[in-house]
Formats: sequence, structure tokens, C-alpha cells
Amino acid sequence: VRPQVDGRLEQVFFKEGQTLKKGQPLGLIDQRPFFIQLHQAQASLARDEASLKAAQANLKRSQELRAQQLVSQQDLDNQQAQVDQLLAVTQVDKVAIESAQLNLDYTRINATQDGVAGFRLVDPGNLVRASDPNGIVSLTQLDPISVVFSLPQDALPRVLKQLYPGHGDGGVGDLEVEVLSRDGLTLLGKGKVSLVDTQIVSTTAMARLKAELANPQHQLWPGQLVKARLTLETRQGAIVLASAAVQQGPQG
Repeated sequence: VRPQVDGRLEQVFFKEGQTLKKGQPLGLIDQRPFFIQLHQAQASLARDEASLKAAQANLKRSQELRAQQLVSQQDLDNQQAQVDQLLAVTQVDKVAIESAQLNLDYTRINATQDGVAGFRLVDPGNLVRASDPNGIVSLTQLDPISVVFSLPQDALPRVLKQLYPGHGDGGVGDLEVEVLSRDGLTLLGKGKVSLVDTQIVSTTAMARLKAELANPQHQLWPGQLVKARLTLETRQGAIVLASAAVQQGPQG
């Protein structure tokens, strides 16, 4: 999360490791310079509106005098041009007010998404800039969370057949993915395949897939190495044997 204006960080409203909601306040930058810019823009608008009002009054008088042939058409045109110019100036002033108000709003730094706050990278009193590459904190979404895994390209046709049962007519099936710890003993979550990458990695002949999982207990963590088990079909009434029970003989 980065500030969008430069200034001194006055307050910080979050704690490291805190779960935050989108739009929740994170910090406040010193607003005084931005209030000054806003007041300057408002004063400029008031000044130019007063000039415009006087120019419009002069234009009205010039139009009346022109009807009596007491002023030239050139003088009337010049007066009209001055009114038009001041109208444009007031529009510029209004834009300056909107810009100053926007910068004032940017002094309130809010969470850009739901997530968990990482290490705080700045302290109250520090000078922050919009160009700072690190920002003020890293906000990471944990629930839901994505898991990326790879499959050999030879298995891809079976996956696509289950994922797109309509043979390209737009229908998408559900493929369940179980995510387990690295040792394969602990189930960490279940989800659905949400994406099959559009290109196979040529150096490994592997296709990348992504699954979306609910993660309310935060058992899955960004960057964690896990095992993924993809279920393509469920066979009812199948006979299951332990591999050690199968003996190989001369006839197979």
C-alpha cells in the first residue's frame, strides 16, 4: 500500500498482523499543506467570479448602448470576449479546487483490499512519498487464497475433458482439488480449479493450473509449498487392493 501524495505521516491506524477490510484507514498524512492549496484554489475562484460578474454587467450595458448605436460593434465583441475568457478561467479554478480536494482526500491512506497487514515499513513522523517503492505496509489476501500446481502435459487432455464437459460450448465443470502439507499427511483445504494456463512450459512439459480455496483458518500461507491432489472422477463400487497384496508371477 503506497501513499498517493507526499508528506509527513502523522498517524498510523493499524497493527502488524491485523486483519483489515477494504477501505479501512491505515494512516494519515499531514493535511495542512493540502488545506492551504484548497483554500488558495477557492480564493482564486472567488476572485475570478467577481471579475466575471463585473464583466457580464459591462457586457449588458454595452449591448444596450450598441442597440442605441452609441458603441461600436468592435467594443461589444471585445467585451464579449472578455466575458468568455473569464468563464474559462473560472472553469480552470473549479478544476484546481477538485484537484486540491482530491489530494486532500489522498492524505487518508486506506486499505485497498481485504487482507492481513505485514511489517510496518514506516513510523509516524516519517516523510512518505508516492514514489517510494516499498509503500507503508504489505497487505496480503489470505481468504480466499490461490494455489498453483503443475501437471504433466500428457494428463492435460483428461483434465480439460472434465473441466469443459460441453466440448467448448462455454460450460465449465467442477474439478475438486485437495491441498495437503508437504508430507501429504495433513489436509489443509479443498477448492476448485479456476484456471488452466494457456501455455505449457516447454522446458518441463508441464501445464500450470490454479485452484481457489476458502482459507478462514489461515492454514494456507502465501509462498507455502504444498501438495495438490486433483480428483478427475469417482468410481463407485470399485475393488481396492493394497499394492503389497498383488504378486507378480510368470503369467503376470
